[in-house]
Amino acid sequence: MKILILYASTHHGNTKKVVEALAERFHTGLIDLMNDPVPDLASYDLLGFASGIYFGSFHKKILKLIEQSERLSGKKVFLLSTCGIGYKDYAGGIKRQLASKGADVLGSFQCRGYDTFGLWGKIGGIAKNHPNQKDRENAVRFLEKIIR
Repeated sequence: MKILILYASTHHGNTKKVVEALAERFHTGLIDLMNDPVPDLASYDLLGFASGIYFGSFHKKILKLIEQSERLSGKKVFLLSTCGIGYKDYAGGIKRQLASKGADVLGSFQCRGYDTFGLWGKIGGIAKNHPNQKDRENAVRFLEKIIR
C-alpha cells in the first residue's frame, strides 16, 4: 500500500514528531506543506492529513490543499492532529470538507502537543513533553488499524 502523509507542523514540531514515527514504521512518504511541493495525489492508496490545531482548526495550508484538490473523490484518507488541550475532536470540520470532496475518511487520531501559544506562553506552556513515546506508539497503533 502506497501511503503519503501531508503535514503542517510549526511552533514546536509536535505534529512532525508523530508523522516521522509513522513514516519510520510504515515507510510512508512525508510532505511538509510548509516547505515542499505537493505531488500528484492520484498515485497514492492512502492519504494522511496531519496538523497542529490553530484556533480550533487544522492549519490553513491543509484546508487550502483540500479545497483546491480535484483528486480526492473515492480516495481513502485519515487525519492526525496535535493540540495543547484535547477536550474535543478538532477534526469535525475537515471531515465534512473531505466528505464534500468525495473522500472516504477512515478515521482520525489526536494527541496532545506542547503549546505555548497566546496565554499558554505566559505560564510556560501546557502539555509539556508531548507528544511523548506513548503518544507516538498510539499513533502507530491507530494507523495499523486503518491499514488492516
